[in-house]
This record gives sequence, structure tokens and C-alpha cells, in this order.
Amino acid sequence: MNRRFHLLAASALVSAAVAGGAHAQGSSDATMIEELVITAEKREQSLQDVPVAVSAFTSEKRDLIGISSVQDITNFTPGLAYSAGTDRISLRGIGRLTNNLASEPGVATYVDGIYTSSTVEVGRSPLFVDRVEILRGPQGTLYGRNSIGGAINAISKRPTTDFSGEIRGSYGNYNRRVLEGTVSGPITEGLRFRLGASMTKQDEGWFHNIAGGPDEGDVRDEKYFEGQIEGDLGENVDFWLKVARSRYDNRSAPGGRTGGGLTPQDSALITPGSLSPGAGYGFAFGQNVVALGPARNSAFVTTGGDLRAFSTNAETFNKLTDYSDQIQTNVTFHMDGADLKYIGGFQHYKYALQSDFDGTAIQSYTIPLNPGLTSPTTCTPTFVALNICRPLVARPNVVSLYQENKEWFSHELNLASTNDGPLQWILGAYLYNEKYRQPFDITLPDQAELATPSGAAANPRRIIYYTDQSMEAWSRAAFGQIDWQFTDTLKLTAGLRYTTDKKKGVESGRLFCFGCSAAVDPRVLGSFTPVLDITTSTFSGVRPAGVTDPQNGVIGPAVTDPATGIRRRGLYDTWDAWTGTLGLQWQPDSNTLAYAKYSRGYKAGGFNSGTITAFPETDSESVDAYELGLKKDWTGSLQTNISAFYYDYQDAQVPVSTQPPVGPSTAIFYNIPKSRSMGIELESIWQPVRNLQILFNYSFLDATIRDSCCITDGADPAAVAPGAKPVSSLGPVDPITGAPTSRGQDLSGNHLPVAPRNKVSFNTNYTWEFEPGSLTGSVSYVWRDKVFSSIFDRSYYEAPARSQIDARVAWKDTADRYTVILYGKNLTDQEDFDTMSATRQTGYAPGGAYNLNRTYVLVPPRTYGVELQYRW
Repeated sequence: MNRRFHLLAASALVSAAVAGGAHAQGSSDATMIEELVITAEKREQSLQDVPVAVSAFTSEKRDLIGISSVQDITNFTPGLAYSAGTDRISLRGIGRLTNNLASEPGVATYVDGIYTSSTVEVGRSPLFVDRVEILRGPQGTLYGRNSIGGAINAISKRPTTDFSGEIRGSYGNYNRRVLEGTVSGPITEGLRFRLGASMTKQDEGWFHNIAGGPDEGDVRDEKYFEGQIEGDLGENVDFWLKVARSRYDNRSAPGGRTGGGLTPQDSALITPGSLSPGAGYGFAFGQNVVALGPARNSAFVTTGGDLRAFSTNAETFNKLTDYSDQIQTNVTFHMDGADLKYIGGFQHYKYALQSDFDGTAIQSYTIPLNPGLTSPTTCTPTFVALNICRPLVARPNVVSLYQENKEWFSHELNLASTNDGPLQWILGAYLYNEKYRQPFDITLPDQAELATPSGAAANPRRIIYYTDQSMEAWSRAAFGQIDWQFTDTLKLTAGLRYTTDKKKGVESGRLFCFGCSAAVDPRVLGSFTPVLDITTSTFSGVRPAGVTDPQNGVIGPAVTDPATGIRRRGLYDTWDAWTGTLGLQWQPDSNTLAYAKYSRGYKAGGFNSGTITAFPETDSESVDAYELGLKKDWTGSLQTNISAFYYDYQDAQVPVSTQPPVGPSTAIFYNIPKSRSMGIELESIWQPVRNLQILFNYSFLDATIRDSCCITDGADPAAVAPGAKPVSSLGPVDPITGAPTSRGQDLSGNHLPVAPRNKVSFNTNYTWEFEPGSLTGSVSYVWRDKVFSSIFDRSYYEAPARSQIDARVAWKDTADRYTVILYGKNLTDQEDFDTMSATRQTGYAPGGAYNLNRTYVLVPPRTYGVELQYRW
């Protein structure tokens, strides 16, 4: 697997053997694994008594191992994968492959029982989060909203009955500073409070700008505040309320720079006609090629191939433009034999991400005359008047601005039994509503010609690409689950949920072609005009030739507003599904739990909204999941949890950019008819002697496409790159080139994206006890198999296998008042790739030649620092 892993594992076993000899006479209680109580099934239970594959991380465990981010949680959770660059998470091959808000996540995230589409709260400091629970497999009963792959629960630390508090401060390399604190205690009898605040700043980035601009990569300026009140309203009612505010202004992930281009672009493919905006007519890829090719080649030469170097001039940021407010509350009414509980919440945020879209610091260049138009017979007065017979000065300062403005409400009411009888039950109703806008535009702010396009509405911001969607979504559900202990050792679980989802709204778009052919189609080499508004001809939503199927979800035709030039179209549809679970568990003794279960999962359909393309709607997803599990405490000091699963996964939603051998691409949202996910997972804890703990996790995952035909890879539409499957058939003749277009490739047998086949995580920690305090050392090793970032199993989408070593040392005084921690992550400073993607370099050379540009996401470099904690 990896020689370093074997060496590390061997050294850990040696240390265990040595420690075993030193402590052979120790108390057996000292090696007992502490019981962990979780609320995975909405009632307090021991982790070992829950017939679900669950990974749980308490705040103490996170401090011990050094789990400080969502990525760290991913490292120690079998089957879980996370992309830090895009804030996308997946479980056992099921997740989310787009940031379009009209498409839902495949793994549901809940913070104190409130659904959210972001994972930010999961990675918050252990000072604020009591524990994180990851439920693997469909949770189609108790966590029905978009939990087709699983659910993640983050539970906040609550107010205390005694006055207490804690302050933490840390300093690390790259000038990283963190200061946070909480205070908690009673207000009056039966009423308690908790206040907390956190500040994070980092001035130096992991990526350096060789053009002289600011560094990027984990540059942060973050603030977070929270207040809680918890109390009793009489003898039978208790409540909890949390109000939180946060704001940040970062140049970091998610959203910010996490890597760069690996393959320099090929400037030899540039022709005047290639100045067109390429894929989706989105922006002047031709000019980007001219600018980026020499610049990126030069960067690699001058920096010695430094993967953390870039050269841009436009300001880059990702930030909340206003404070994000969050309100959460629980109210419980205790009755005889049952609890009635309300869980409600509200949150809103305004997010903006600005990037240097051309990827260079080049300010201008001149597009030369086309030699075919310079002769006296072709360069007529008419052509001169159309600016065809003169060079064009291009100013490729291309800036993109992506925004999200979102708010949502969540309400749940459930009634759960509390008696000690053999039959336990829970009933509930759920309502969720969200509203959002998601505008995105690309501008050439220095290109004056774009402000006044000929024969079209004014374009004062000099936009070349604009999309937006203003949508609203509702989700309603009713659910119930029973647990029947029908013998001393056997328990039956059955759950059912009915869910309806509705989405409606308006999508908008406007497109310009800078330097396009006068004939509109950018593939025509030859004449061009500086600016052409092609909104009507491109944002049309017209069915492809020969296709008569209805466009589901579309309300009326697309209409262009003459005052703004923006084209709009309405979208609306509903989806519903029955989901649930059926399971049998066998518990012959208090240390053994075996279970078999079937679960049905569902994720609502969505829209490829914002681009007004044909067939914007995607169908809902579903999965039939079968699982066997065994949870076993072998001796009190050894605990193993094993699960094996098989998924029949239908209609996975995948965004695909299809492109013929020549010409512009078409973005679609595609449902893969059939996929399969199967695997086995192991989580183990061994405490062989006093003060020594060894954690070992392993997962095997085979997540593959079983039926999918026929899709074209936009990065290699002609399927000529090495390893490409042949195109399955040929489509209609292209009206410009006269060549048949490709139908695509059969993807059967390809991997689902970001689903590593093997993953290993290992931690060993040991505590030395002294009279004034204790010293704990902890070493972690993580190894992940290669992954593909696309449904196409191609080398240019492949991120190789990678590994990482972390370590920390913590000193704690005997009174548990203070802790000093020295930490280090990625100690070997590996420049490993987390994910890899590829795009086609647009440049229409003879014969349809093109080049591939690979974009990588790097794992963070070596980081280290010191943390101080003080408690009272």
C-alpha cells in the first residue's frame, strides 16, 4: 500500500508492546473504552447500541487527535470525502457535483437539528461544538431532507449549571492567529446562559503572486459570536435558544484559490477566429489562451515549476458582504410516556466570490489582421466600416463575480416515546422553505467597446457573460419510526417518511461575443466584430434538432427585456417520494450488536438554472441500500465496528459539459440511469494498556456507473486522448463544418467522482503522568487512494493517491486549568493533489486540434504552531 504506512504501524505496535510491559500490573479499568452517548436516532443512546454505521467525534477526541476542520473529520471517517475547494461532501460515492443552488446536496448537514446546505458549522472549533456525528447510509426516515447518502449532525456545547469559562489562543506559521473564548453559568434558578466569540486571522497565504499582488490560500479574517439561553418553563417544559452572527473576508477555501493550472496552454493553436468565447459562448477564451500561454510557461520557468505560484492582477476575495445571522431553538414538553418537541431555525447570508478569470497579469495585447482579409479585393470600404480590416486591441483583464443571497426557515415537530417498554416510537412533521438568488457575471472592465454594443441594450458594466436565478423551494414531510424489542435479544426497526418538494423561480442570462464572427457563429475563421450581443440566439432554450420531448419544468418561452438585454424564463416543478427503513438487530449480550437493514433514500430533482438551456430539469435521485453491521466490544479495551453495504443507485445527478469535435459546448444536467456502490468499513479502538490508545480505520469502496450512454467529455470531445473509450455513434451533421457530431461515450464501468477505492487512517496517542500534570503525544497517518473528479475515467481527471502525517504534543496541569499544545500537520510537506480537473483549450485550428488544460487542488502545506487553553 505505502511503505511509510507499514513503518508507522510497526512502530506503533512496538510502542504498544513496550508500554504493555511497563503497565502490566495496571488496573483493568484504566484500559476500558469510555462509552459515547449520541443522538443519531433523535434519542440518547450509546454509540454501540445504535444499529447504524456512525462515526462520532467529541470535542475531547478532536482535541486529542487534532481534528480542527471538515477535512480532518473526513480523514477519520470511512466512506466520507470532502472537496475543500468547493465545499462539497459525499458519502460512499453519493454527494453533490455542482454549486448550483437549484440542485441539493446528497449528504444532509444538521446543526442542532436544523438543516443547512453548508458544512461550515461542522468544522467549527471544539470550543463551540460538543460533538459531530456522521451517519453513513441513507437516512430516509428521521433525516429525510436530501439525506440520500447520509447525514452529519453537529451539536453545540450547551450552557452549564455552574459558572465556568474557557479562553483559547493559538499562533501558527503563515502568521495565523486564533483567539476564542466562552463563558457559561446560571442566571437564576432554572435559567442558564452561554456566550462565546472567536476571531481568526491569517495574513500570509500558501500561494504567492509573482506579479506582485497579495498572496492567497487560507488568508483569513473571520469573526463569530454566539449567545445561548437554556431554561425550564415550569415542571414540564424546557427550552433552548441560540443566536449567532458571523462574518468573514477571506482569500481561502472554500471558494478561494486552492491550486492552479498544471498544463501550460498551447499558444500555437491561436488564430484570429479563436477569439470567440468558446464553451457556452461564456468568455473570450481565445484571448485567454494568447495571454495565459506565454505567461504560464514563463511562470513555470522562473519559479522552477512552483505549484504554489500564480500571476494575476485583479483582486480576489470570498466573503460575507454582511453579517450572517442564525437563530435556533428547541422547546420540549414532557408528558407521561412521551416528549413533544419543536425544533426550529432561521439563517441568512450574502456571499460574494471575485476571481481573476483570465488567470494572468497581462493588461493588453493586439489581435493582428487576418491575412485572408488584407488583400484589396477583400478589404472593401464596407469591411473597413465594420472594423474588420484593422487590428483589435484586447485588454484581457477578465474578472468574475459569483454571489449567493440566501435565507431559509426550518420547522420540525416530533412526538417521541420515553417509557421503558419493549415498543419505542417517534412521529414527526417537517417544513422547510428557502429563497435565494445566485447571480454570476464575467466582465472585461477595461474593454470600452463592450459598454455600447451595436444594435443592443447598453452594457455599462462591460459584461460578457451574465446568469442569475431567483428561486424559492419548499420541502414538507411526515415521518414515523418504531423499535420493537420482541425478544430479549431481537429488535425490529421500521420507519416510513413521505416527502414533497417544490421549486419555482426565474432564471436570467445575457451573453456577449467579443471579437466574434459577423455571422454570429464563432467557429468561422475570418472576419470578426469587436462586440456582438448573442443573447437571443444563444439563451433560447430551444430544443435540439429532431428532439420533440417536452422541456419539463419550463414555464413559457424565454423572453428578452429590450431595456436591459437580459433574457428570462420561468421554472417550476414538484417531486415526491416514499422513503424509509426496515431493520433487524441481534444483541446476544451487552458487548455485541449485529444488524441487518434496508433503507430507501431520495433526493429531490433540480434545475440546471441560470443558463436558459434546453432541458434544464433533472429528475430526482433514489437509492436502495442494503447493509450488514457488527459492533463488538471484545475485552473492554478493544472495540471494532464493521459494516458492509450494497447500493442500487438510480438517476445520480451529474453536470456535464458536452462538446462536439469543433464548436461551442453545451452544458446539461444529466441523470445517470444506474450506478452501484458497495464496500466494507472498519472502525477500531484498542487500549491495550493504561494511557495508550490506538485508532485504526479502513474503508473499501467500489462506486461505479453501471448504465450510462452516451455522454461526450467536453475536455476531449473527439475521444482522441490516450485511454479514451470510442464514441458510441455519430449525430447530426454540423451545419458549419459539415462533419457529423459525436453522440458520446458509454460510461459503464467508470467510477463515480471523488470516491476513493481504499482509505486508511491511523492514530496512536500515549499519556505520561507526572505530579504537576500530564503529557500526551499523538501521531496520525492518513492514506487515500486515487480519485477521479469526473464521471470520465481519464488520466487528466485523476488525482493520485496521497498520504499525510500529523502530530501534536499537549501538556495539561493536574487541576485541568490549562493546556499547552504544540501541533504540526502535513509534516513531510507533501505537494499532493486533492482533486484534478481538465478543460479543453479553445482554439479552432485546422482539423479540430486542441489542447487540455489541467487544474489541480493542492492539499495544504506543512503547518505548525502552538495553542494555549485556560479554563475556570
